[in-house]
Amino acid sequence: MNVFSKLNEVIDYIEHHLDEDIDIGLLSKMVGINEDTFKRFFNLICDFSITDYIKQRRLTVATEDLKTDTVLNVAV
Repeated sequence: MNVFSKLNEVIDYIEHHLDEDIDIGLLSKMVGINEDTFKRFFNLICDFSITDYIKQRRLTVATEDLKTDTVLNVAV
């Protein structure tokens, strides 16, 4: 299995766990490299940091939720 397919697994994991704390150390283990190398690799491939990616995905989901729900419900 190559690094890019493992990166796809990481993205899938993030998508399914956006409402939880996401441990970047766990993500790096999924790829099989140390955390610092994973952060640099993700930034190189995606052109933004892993933490920025997670924040942006959470904001996107919240924006979509706000279209059909109240601010209070989305915040909870």
